[in-house]
Amino acid sequence: MNKNALVIGATGLLGYGVASALNKTGWKVRAISDKSLIDTHIFSDEIEYVCGDFYDEKFLKNVLFGIDKVFYFLSSTFPSTSANSLEFEISRTIRGLDYLLRMMKEMNVPEIVFPSSGGTIYGSVFSGGVKETDKIQPITPYGMGKKMCEEVLEFYSLQGISSTILRVGNVYGSPFARTTTQGVIDVFAQKAVSGEEATIWGDSLTNIRDYIFLDDFSCAVAKIANYKVNGVEIYNLSSGIGTSLKEIILCINKYSEKPLKVKYIDNNSTSSIKRIVLDMEKFKNKTGWNPQFSIEDGILETINRKKKIQLII
Repeated sequence: MNKNALVIGATGLLGYGVASALNKTGWKVRAISDKSLIDTHIFSDEIEYVCGDFYDEKFLKNVLFGIDKVFYFLSSTFPSTSANSLEFEISRTIRGLDYLLRMMKEMNVPEIVFPSSGGTIYGSVFSGGVKETDKIQPITPYGMGKKMCEEVLEFYSLQGISSTILRVGNVYGSPFARTTTQGVIDVFAQKAVSGEEATIWGDSLTNIRDYIFLDDFSCAVAKIANYKVNGVEIYNLSSGIGTSLKEIILCINKYSEKPLKVKYIDNNSTSSIKRIVLDMEKFKNKTGWNPQFSIEDGILETINRKKKIQLII
């Protein structure tokens, strides 16, 4: 297949990493976002960056022209923004995906790579690594929204648009300042460097998640992008290793100049995921990919990146 990629949501964490990785591996990349990058050089000159409104139909059709595969990283909700209701997921996430797929169909763009959630779509899994064939049972509106997105992609596959669905773990390692509370390693590393206080809710210290460093994630997406899909393919994508929040804080304190300041707040929520670790056998067998960063290596590099942000500020 030809290698013309459109990366939507290119100034976000995942979109930025994937646009850069695709460019390095021979793709011709068109990257879009609604943020003006005048006087800001975050992308290689080889990447065509276009600023515009995703929901402007004329704009979207123009940027879809000549594209072979779409990488959709535009995110309007996070687990925290849809914590109590499906309203945001239905009105924003589902609406946005359906709109994009309709425009892709009209512009004859045949494939999409979509990031689902490996952290919320399965629910809590208390032992072993969960496989793509295991039952999905989201317990949060965010996870339910991802499940509905996967069903929308299945529907459009019957209309000629093939999908690679990536059930992604917790990606971290942003080279930019975090402006939201989403992404515990990035947020806590940034707060450790700046001397700010981090908040821990309830008994979340013992919660176990599967984390993947940004550079590993981006490299993995660039690898799977080279495979043509007919219909829908689903892959887990993370490190395949579980790490507790307590272990993350200990590691941040090991490499930061000052210990992270922590404030504990009671929280009686029963909807949080207690443990999730992804089985990575399918993805690795398909691509030969393996992560290069351990959790310690990734956290050290994240802290170094956050220090550079502080120097720039």
